[in-house]
Amino acid sequence: MGVSIKMDVGNMFLSSLKQSLFIIAIIFILMVVVEILVLKYKNGVLKFIKKNKFLEYCVPSFFGSVPGCIGTFAMDSLYMAGLLGFGGIVAVMISTSGDEALLLISMAIQGSIPWIIIIFLTLMLFVLGIVGGYLADYYKKKSNMKICEKCKVVYHKGKEFEFAHFVKEHLYNHIIKKHIWKIFLWIFVAIFLIGLFQDKISVGFTGINMFYILILASLIALLPISGPNVFLVVMFSKGMVPFSVLLANSIIQDGHGLLPILGFSMNDAIKIKLFNFIFGLIIGIILLGFGL
Repeated sequence: MGVSIKMDVGNMFLSSLKQSLFIIAIIFILMVVVEILVLKYKNGVLKFIKKNKFLEYCVPSFFGSVPGCIGTFAMDSLYMAGLLGFGGIVAVMISTSGDEALLLISMAIQGSIPWIIIIFLTLMLFVLGIVGGYLADYYKKKSNMKICEKCKVVYHKGKEFEFAHFVKEHLYNHIIKKHIWKIFLWIFVAIFLIGLFQDKISVGFTGINMFYILILASLIALLPISGPNVFLVVMFSKGMVPFSVLLANSIIQDGHGLLPILGFSMNDAIKIKLFNFIFGLIIGIILLGFGL
């Protein structure tokens, strides 16, 4: 009996490791591609938004929808430089789901999640980012809410398109050093533990009102990191939590996107996070009420 259990755990470990390595390879490629595209076209898009005021929520929400965190970091720099308003940064944080977006895409490539779910989730986050950004500015105006004064911030200073610079600053210092190994560990732990205890977790969830799971997922999303939210993605892929829980978590969480704002103004970061928490929780409760 004991040998059988050890073999099961060993097989689960190897299976989880193999699956995690495959997923992280896809994520790495996606991160490199996204990094190159954002660096190449960012300035042109930003000039366009300055000439078209009605896009002040659309463009930030679009950048937030870009998988990973580089698009969000680009918007962070604009906010800290005073070129993006409170509603704009809220739109970014609502629409982004950080590195979890890359995980979802990799799972879709594997066939674990239908592509239509990824597309629907991305579109919903994009639209909700625009709506949330507008509401945030409306509230700010009505309540006369104060935010931190602008600060001169330079994003990725240097020769962005020089190959050696890209390899050092973006590929190694950003993607490999700051993200990939952490994402891999969280993915592996999530897949291994959920796979090992899936039956027990499923049985445990059966007796719990999904509303409380929604609250828990929303609270986890308050953390300014990506890792813990990986569990929600894996659980959703296994049918253990509904779409409403995943969406609420995605709205509230912002991966690593809020970290620059935390360093810039703790007060602003709290206001952004609080607004997104209330907004995401309300959306989640509405969808859960419709059985989604």
